[in-house]
Amino acid sequence: MKNTKLKLIPAIGLCAAMLAASAVNAAPSIGSAISADGKTRVDVVSLKRTEGDTVTLRFEVTNGGHDTFSMTLGNAKLIDMVGRRIYSPGLTSSGCSTPSGEHLACYAVFGAPPAGTQKMSVQFYEKLDMISGVPISEQ
Repeated sequence: MKNTKLKLIPAIGLCAAMLAASAVNAAPSIGSAISADGKTRVDVVSLKRTEGDTVTLRFEVTNGGHDTFSMTLGNAKLIDMVGRRIYSPGLTSSGCSTPSGEHLACYAVFGAPPAGTQKMSVQFYEKLDMISGVPISEQ
């Protein structure tokens, strides 16, 4: 009986990991950018007001190239075109380095813009175009 339990634990973990990955891949994009070579795509999944007067940007990187695609998340910016302000991240994923043919979910946390701000632009500075008109959802 102990052998059966030991075999089930890894299987349960694998199923949970597969479900989590499919949930990330199934998330609808609210904005996207494609690299200049057309091989890497970044899809913004959400920009949401969170606790502590912050906003959290969640996005997925899809690497269709032959090399690993790495992003320096400290270079990411949220841009308030109406309020004419630029926000830098204070906290980010530990890394956003996507191997060839893989998807990776990443995040960055920024100070929140004023309550009346409804949309922001996102710039990653990694040879990607700016993503404009990303709506901010409430907590």
